[in-house]
Amino acid sequence: MLQLIEKLMLQEHKRINKLIEELEKNLDNYEKTKTNFSIFKWSLEKHFFVEEKIIFDMFVNISGGETNDIFHLLEDHVRIRGEIRMLEKRLSNKIKPDLENLKQRLIIHKDFEDKDFYPNLDKRLSLDQKKIISERIREIIP
Repeated sequence: MLQLIEKLMLQEHKRINKLIEELEKNLDNYEKTKTNFSIFKWSLEKHFFVEEKIIFDMFVNISGGETNDIFHLLEDHVRIRGEIRMLEKRLSNKIKPDLENLKQRLIIHKDFEDKDFYPNLDKRLSLDQKKIISERIREIIP
């Protein structure tokens, strides 16, 4: 059964949110924070991989050009990865990470994707194109 890309990515955003909530719950426990941070970071990297290598690349190939939306989302990825590196550095120095900046960046990024990018993408793509993208998403994200 074909799922809209919007729905798949909405589920993925919920999963990422749960991981950051789990990370937040245990910030006073260094070992647990380190483990949860590693899980969160890996999940976020897979999420970005799906967006950058599957969704954005296929969209560019299909549409014949990049859009300002894709540039905007890629810039978000760079900023979020920078925030992750800063948090990782703090954690490696056994300093309790402050997740507020990361959470705010993720919320803004997610809201744009959920409200604008993915709904518009689903409108523009054919059923066959959505099927290909959906299958590839499922190969990477459970």
